[in-house]
Amino acid sequence: MDSIFQTEQMLLLALETELAQHLSPAVVDRGWDYYTKDRVQYIKLMDGDTLIGAVRGSDMYSVMLDVSDFNYSTCTCPNTEHCKHMAAVYFAACDKSGTRTPEDARRRLMGLSTAPEKHTPTARAGLASEDHRRITAQMEEQYGEAWKQCRYSLHPLQSVLQGLKGIARDWNKTIQQYEWMLAILFTLKQAEKAFSLVDPFSKYYQQMSFTRMAEPWIEQFESLAAEQKHWREWESKQFDWFDTVTDFARNQAGDVDNELFRWDFLYLSLTSGRLDDDNWRADERARLEEQDAGAAPSDVTKRGSHFAAIALAALDMFEGRDAEAVARLARAPIDPIEPLVQMYAQTRLTERNWESFDIWMTFFFERRSKGANSRALVPFLFLCREADQAQPGNSKWADWMTALLPFSYSSLADHWMEQGRYEEWADLQLLMGMSPDELDAKDVREAAKSSPQSLLPIFHQAIDEAILARNRQGYKHAVKLMKKLEKLYKALNRHQQWGRYVQSLNDKYHRLRALQEEMAKGNIRP
Repeated sequence: MDSIFQTEQMLLLALETELAQHLSPAVVDRGWDYYTKDRVQYIKLMDGDTLIGAVRGSDMYSVMLDVSDFNYSTCTCPNTEHCKHMAAVYFAACDKSGTRTPEDARRRLMGLSTAPEKHTPTARAGLASEDHRRITAQMEEQYGEAWKQCRYSLHPLQSVLQGLKGIARDWNKTIQQYEWMLAILFTLKQAEKAFSLVDPFSKYYQQMSFTRMAEPWIEQFESLAAEQKHWREWESKQFDWFDTVTDFARNQAGDVDNELFRWDFLYLSLTSGRLDDDNWRADERARLEEQDAGAAPSDVTKRGSHFAAIALAALDMFEGRDAEAVARLARAPIDPIEPLVQMYAQTRLTERNWESFDIWMTFFFERRSKGANSRALVPFLFLCREADQAQPGNSKWADWMTALLPFSYSSLADHWMEQGRYEEWADLQLLMGMSPDELDAKDVREAAKSSPQSLLPIFHQAIDEAILARNRQGYKHAVKLMKKLEKLYKALNRHQQWGRYVQSLNDKYHRLRALQEEMAKGNIRP
């Protein structure tokens, strides 16, 4: 089908859905009167999701109908609501496109029964029934070239999606949700096709643009998928539609040519509600294993090449076979599977299933510690901190955080401070060579109030380093630190130890005249 013709068809179907919600029958009737009297002077499709027109009334009015967000539709007439000029432009567009007869469009908007529309093979406006067996093929047949309109933006696909969802507007609500989910997946596939033709120099920017545009679609899919959980209460038709949508998601998730979206996540969000169905789980495992065995060797960096392993790992995880799930995920690079590993580890942590949690965390540590950096380690360190708090008797979690220094420094320091473990916090600062001036002032005050003795080694080390600078600025800084250290000794009522410390400094550095002068200025005397 010609892509321009196809896009017009979807736009009109989407507009009819919106107009039916926003225009009263009286306004529709006045718009019809304007259309039949040839008052629509101009219409044009813009960017695949916007229809503009000019209507002659008491003045010439400009109309803009926006499918991507109908609330932004405007008319320059005095009416501040959706108006008759919008309806007139829509009827004129139906007439011009030849895909929807204006007369039947008017009757539908008026809520009247319509005569059966005559469809040609290339001009069917929708599907005649809730038939799950043909819908995917019909979507492809009628709208499979809509992606050709997406040279720089996915806006043309907004009208495609709205039109596809409009097909099911009179269907049973439960089945309607499945049709909507399938429409979203179909539209996302159109976006993948459009992205495949983007030149390498523009891919990064187009990827950001395309994914941002598709975010609301994906969010709606996940919201609808979350509602499909009570499978024991389903009728036979719901099972059929669930299988149809799942088949589409599974096929796309395994397609190595898809680059834009996490199809594996879309598949998992849909099927999570059926994991407690033993029969379905067994059948799905067989399908996935067959798909995995039949997959041709491909670039391991492509997402689709790891889908079967990811999906099978989800089944293993549900059945409590964590070691098998980890073995499957070990075939994939860490980046695409990290959100799943984190989610599964969090699940076992919440259950306090320490044996299984250890399996996931060991895998996580071994994979993420290679080429580690502070940002990449955040999820793993978050889990370590939660585990250490829940199981303080197990030193493994803190040992792992320590093993990942210096990248884990901020997380580990925050963890010790939050736990009130000031000695460990101070030992970390000593290990990292941190000066009190480099530490968060709030943390230093808290440690000084709750455990002043823990700060003593940090100040001692910092004073030595400042003196070793062997310049006047370093000596001034050392004396400044000495004044703070003196307060700590006095707070601990260790006046004699403070005196011995000052005497040792005086004896050790008695030849440094500049230091002696600065200590005298600061009234630091043995």
